[in-house]
Amino acid sequence: MKHEEFYNLIDIELEKVIENSIEENILEKLKQDHQRKSYGFMVWFLKFYAGIENISDYITDGHGDNSCDIILDKTNSQNEKVFYLIQSKWNKISNCNREFDSELLKSYLSDVHSILRGDKKKTENELFNSRYGELISHIRQNGEVKVIYLSLNNNCKEIDENIRSIEKAFGEKVKVQAFDINQLKLDFIDRIYKKSNPPNPLEKIYSPEYEKIQIDIEREHEANHLVVEKPFEAHVFNIKPKTIFNLVRRYGVSLFNKNVRNPLVSSYINEEIRTSLMDNPSYFWYYNNGITAITRAIPVIGTQARSFEVTGLQVINGAQTAYSIYQAYLEATHEQREVIDAEARITLRLLKSGGSDFDLKVTKYTNSQNPVSERDFWSNHEIQEKIQKYFYETNVWYEKRSGEFRKTPKGIVSLPNSFVANAHLAFWLSDPISVFKSTISREHRGIDLIFTSHKADQDGLYEKIFNKETNPKHVFASFAVFDTLTNVKGFNIENIWFTNGFHILALSKIVLRKYLTSKYGAKANLSEFIYKIYHEDSGEILAKALGYSSKIMHDEIEEVKGESQNQKFIKNLMTKNSHFDLLFEKVESFEIDAETIENVTLAPESEIQELDQDQIEEMNDSTLH
Repeated sequence: MKHEEFYNLIDIELEKVIENSIEENILEKLKQDHQRKSYGFMVWFLKFYAGIENISDYITDGHGDNSCDIILDKTNSQNEKVFYLIQSKWNKISNCNREFDSELLKSYLSDVHSILRGDKKKTENELFNSRYGELISHIRQNGEVKVIYLSLNNNCKEIDENIRSIEKAFGEKVKVQAFDINQLKLDFIDRIYKKSNPPNPLEKIYSPEYEKIQIDIEREHEANHLVVEKPFEAHVFNIKPKTIFNLVRRYGVSLFNKNVRNPLVSSYINEEIRTSLMDNPSYFWYYNNGITAITRAIPVIGTQARSFEVTGLQVINGAQTAYSIYQAYLEATHEQREVIDAEARITLRLLKSGGSDFDLKVTKYTNSQNPVSERDFWSNHEIQEKIQKYFYETNVWYEKRSGEFRKTPKGIVSLPNSFVANAHLAFWLSDPISVFKSTISREHRGIDLIFTSHKADQDGLYEKIFNKETNPKHVFASFAVFDTLTNVKGFNIENIWFTNGFHILALSKIVLRKYLTSKYGAKANLSEFIYKIYHEDSGEILAKALGYSSKIMHDEIEEVKGESQNQKFIKNLMTKNSHFDLLFEKVESFEIDAETIENVTLAPESEIQELDQDQIEEMNDSTLH
């Protein structure tokens, strides 16, 4: 999704705000469209990020003051009040790819400095004066302050020194943060399309992986606490709903970073959990499997201990339970909370981390009662996050876990990372044989080698495809050529696995590289070139390179005489590295210039070679072992 497309989505939201504000006679003094859009932007931000409806209490922008648009106070997860100073700058769509104006930002931060010091004089704006007085009182009590600048531009890096100066002058209680178009887009996608809502979107997302975290045990007697000492320490005990509520309130969805699923904002199962907790709290323990979490360190826990402190925490099973408890507790009255905590108990299985391999296996096996694909267990891997963020800038969204996007905006499609991974393995890493082997494994062994570690299976390919050298630009380039292959060359994406499609993909990288060198010189960047022509000319050159590559493969096969020899050659070419490598080296030696590729005439149908079922069955064992 390009910035312009996201801008248009936000613009629709602003129009709704403006329409409602007109009905409420709020915009009487704002006649110009840009004034109304600026006001709508502030209102949208307050509602989307802070859940604020009584916006007139917080918008301080007005006659006599230009230093900040919003002074907002909210209670954080620690029950401490935080003040937010927000400067909003609406801009036209033509400027959405530019940086926030540095001079405006410097001016704003200069005013912020005066405000925080208490040097700002009273203005004609009485609302500002009132909110400013509350802010100064908060600061004098050593309260926390967040300074935010909000725009539909890119962030401005020129003011980093100004930001550091303010934070250094006022200490750790003051932080400055940009909500630029990139941050707004990520948050919008998470909340609207993934349905993943943090408890407080404005609050800093604390990482629970290394913090000291207190856990309270509910003991009716000593037997309520089960301890397993070897090979890895583990504890099983009961906790109150309040403990879960406090954890989710502070850490939000980051509490579930190691889980294979994020908690859903709404679902039938979640509603059942909430109803059970509210209506039948004493039955809750019997109806619910509880929660499994991993921690880095567990202290010695005495037999009478009612609380203890762990180092780091990740919920690896029970995300829906935890989030549903949080929602029910949040909506409950004080009296209802007392009843819930008095009667409901949740089983917590707390395991000491045994290292990344052990943790991944525990996550996998504790989620095995529900259908979870192999790729879901890698969904929180750093490179998966990095690739997804890159794909957000396109009209194809990279789905790193099953069912991740509940919906997508018009013009955007989501594609499972399994398709992209296979394309990257074949095209950029030039290994279509492994794609074929993985397909055989998936069909006959039920193991997806693409998302299997070599540590778990000697044929696992995950680390080969996704590692510190993996570049999202190369991954997208691989997808772009793959997409062109399936759409232009006549392959059905679901039926490509037992054809020579991935082999054609691998050869096309050589062809495209030679074309690019001939056309633009040896320094031309292949991935950037593919990105450009994929978007600008419907991938015609990509299609012609694929057509040229498929003809090479077709001609290679046609040279073999005799039907039986021909079929044997096809099988070897498609399944054995030694045979395909010979063809690969042969194409590397070809002299291919730009004119040759540009003159390719695309055939109505591709020269597709497909193995029949008997050949596939015959290869089942020999291909994998």
